[in-house]
Amino acid sequence: MRKVLVIGASGSLGRGVIQEIKEEYEITATYASRVFNMGGIKTQKLDMMINNDFNLLAKDFDTVFLVAGAMPAMMKGYSPQQYIDVNISGVMNVLEYCRANAIPKLIYIMTFSDASGSFYSGVPIKDDGPRTLTLSGDHAVYSISKVTACDLIEHYHQEYGLQTIIFRIPTIYCNDDNFDYYVDGVLKTKAYIQMIKSIVKHKTIQVWGNPRNAKDMPYIKDFAKLISKGIEHETAQGVFNAGTGNPVTLEELVNVMIEVFLPGEKVEKVYFPEKPSQPNFTFDMEKTRKTFSFQPSWSCKEMFEDIYKTIKIDKL
Repeated sequence: MRKVLVIGASGSLGRGVIQEIKEEYEITATYASRVFNMGGIKTQKLDMMINNDFNLLAKDFDTVFLVAGAMPAMMKGYSPQQYIDVNISGVMNVLEYCRANAIPKLIYIMTFSDASGSFYSGVPIKDDGPRTLTLSGDHAVYSISKVTACDLIEHYHQEYGLQTIIFRIPTIYCNDDNFDYYVDGVLKTKAYIQMIKSIVKHKTIQVWGNPRNAKDMPYIKDFAKLISKGIEHETAQGVFNAGTGNPVTLEELVNVMIEVFLPGEKVEKVYFPEKPSQPNFTFDMEKTRKTFSFQPSWSCKEMFEDIYKTIKIDKL
């Protein structure tokens, strides 16, 4: 059984992937501060900024799956230095850990914000297309730190032969109860949770911006399947899109939510075209499909039906 180190396992993405693949691999899951328990999974504290923490880890992993990182959705206020410290220096420490212990593979999670300039173009975003990150706003230093990390990772591939797989993700929808995130440093409830709450409690929903705008909406269970394929693949190398290739319009999303969370009921949709729109983009998934024989299997409706089993409606 392959041994996998998951760095940053206490968040929604890390926990969600582990939940799906824990029977396939011998997993060690790390956390930086928030102690957590996943029955049968070995957990260990790891601060990516503390070299001695790495010395306490085992040395014989087949794959390091690096999920941890500083990101706007988890940052109270605004501390750009944290992006530099964690997403660049911390990643460097992980790479050195892999090199020093001859760990053959690193799988890294990359934000799609490096392609933000390609949103709204109507052209599917290529895995290896030009970077078009936005260099203003609260996501700028975050994006810069993530692309710098990717360059460091590629350096370790070329210099030391480390197999590196970088999965570029949009928002991955998870079936947990983590409903909040930070927007411009202020804690808010996730937009889709607000939408569900409005449907259930008020039988109405606000539709902001252009309802025809569409975006990739991958589900954690499909994403975990892709991570497993990355762990197994002996030669895959470079950047791979981890979306669906089948974007969902805002109008479709709203209709699915109504159908799943309040079936048979009349829900008023109130349109606000002057409000900010959701991004409009999709990923070109051809390279990922060919390399990993990967095809997402969860539709938007099936995804929310599964999420419905987790969300406690009376607690919204």
